[in-house]
Amino acid sequence: MENNISKVLIFLSKIFKTDVNYVIKGSFWWILGRVISFFASFLVLFFFSRLATKEVYGAYQYIISLCAIFSILTLPGLDTALVSAVAQKKERTFFLCEKEKLKFGAILFLILCLISGYYFFKKNFELGFGFLFAGIFLPFLSIFSLYIAFWQGRQRFDLQNKYFALHNLLGSLIFISILILKPTVVFSVFAFYFSFTFATFLIWLKTRKEIDKNSEENKETLSFGKHLTLMYFPSSLSQQLDYVLLWHFAGAKAVAIYTFSLRVIERLGELIPFSTLALPKMAQKEISQIKKNIFEKFLKLFPIAILIFFAYYFFAPILYKIFFPKYTESIFYSRIFAIFLLTSPFWFLGTALVAGQKKKELYIINFVSQGLKILLYLILIPFLGIWGGIISVLSFHVISSFLTLYFFHKIK
Repeated sequence: MENNISKVLIFLSKIFKTDVNYVIKGSFWWILGRVISFFASFLVLFFFSRLATKEVYGAYQYIISLCAIFSILTLPGLDTALVSAVAQKKERTFFLCEKEKLKFGAILFLILCLISGYYFFKKNFELGFGFLFAGIFLPFLSIFSLYIAFWQGRQRFDLQNKYFALHNLLGSLIFISILILKPTVVFSVFAFYFSFTFATFLIWLKTRKEIDKNSEENKETLSFGKHLTLMYFPSSLSQQLDYVLLWHFAGAKAVAIYTFSLRVIERLGELIPFSTLALPKMAQKEISQIKKNIFEKFLKLFPIAILIFFAYYFFAPILYKIFFPKYTESIFYSRIFAIFLLTSPFWFLGTALVAGQKKKELYIINFVSQGLKILLYLILIPFLGIWGGIISVLSFHVISSFLTLYFFHKIK
């Protein structure tokens, strides 16, 4: 029986020109972890929609979004750079990344305390306490989350995704427990940061014990990670700016409707493993040597993306009416947002540029596409509200996809 399965896997590998055994093994754990995490996030949305008003959820999302913009100071690019370092057996780089994140996290703490003080001065105690809690927990949450990059670099997708699912499930359950007690803005923000920081801390503690302390360090990882962080800044800003602008121009209720229309489809997009499984493998090879093979795989991903899009389009109304009856007005917007799933194969090509450390090309792609998205937010949201956000998001995905394809073809 095992011999027959092996023969089938070898046959499929020849047809698709890829290690099918690696993909099946990696995809299983990756998808399992994301499905459990999707379920955990879904539970949070479900209880939020049942317990809190749209005004409370809108204010909560405003705080989370503004803090996420400033969290660029926690150097998220180090996480991606660490994957390559660990894949090259230089595991002690993990400790270098921790120290660097801690230094920059202290700056983030001071900035969020200043914002908190501003709202306290304005006698808006809900926002004041919200930003204060974020300042306390967010720097540590960033450090503890390094465990994800470590296990990805080791290509232990089973452990990476078991731990990822566990920390999300545990964090969500703690979050929901606090939310049930008192679904206010202050308790919601505290519950979010405390729950996920505590859950991630447990996994981080276990991961640190597994690091090979006799391995080498790669100090270039810090430099490359900072380059990636600069590239991520437009992305970090554009991923959250829409919520902040909607808060100021359309109010908390519009933020809640917009968030529920986008959140479910975003989580579905995270279930697509095109990029995550590819990075460790690509990092071990010269991209120019496997360019043709990568492009062939890219073309074969489109039928999968189309199938996912149509499945969501037809089932979204049922999903919302059953689980989020207060947010039925989000259904139409969510189906429009789902168009971005059709660009998911381009994420695979983007991974090739990251693995090949194409800094210049990545800078151009990120700054041009994200810059356009930010500009559209600033122009459209004040006048069109939710529709301004939708047009901006879809425009970004189209431009980013074409730029990624262009620079991939220029690889020599």
